[in-house]
Amino acid sequence: MKYLPAFGLGILLAVLSFVSFALVASAGYMVALLGSVANLSHDSPAYLGLGAHDAGLLILLSGLILFTYQRLFPRLPFDWFAAVALQTPLGLVVLWSDGISFNLTDFYGVARALTLFAATFGVLVIFGLLQRHNRRFSHAV
Repeated sequence: MKYLPAFGLGILLAVLSFVSFALVASAGYMVALLGSVANLSHDSPAYLGLGAHDAGLLILLSGLILFTYQRLFPRLPFDWFAAVALQTPLGLVVLWSDGISFNLTDFYGVARALTLFAATFGVLVIFGLLQRHNRRFSHAV
């Protein structure tokens, strides 16, 4: 029961991810960028920019939700189990809807793999970096 709020915020993370991607798609600036590339194919480096954009958006949202969990529920545990509960809904939905894509032979495949990695492990990566920073800071003082 103590990890239920983390799971609820994980569901919110999944919803926010899909809403933010829908807003980006409706804004059309990434479509305009890809449309401006002559002879767009799976080997076009423009897909690396798209992958970095999408992964950055997912990492930003993951960090926001992790920070929100830590501030809203200071008495609940802030450990690896909470991070996994935060990450699980988005990771499962992305893996279910997109599948596993590790075709790294072209830029399109690299962009998909980068986005998949950010969606599946974003919260865990940020949490691990926070833990490492806290350990270093506590040893330095």
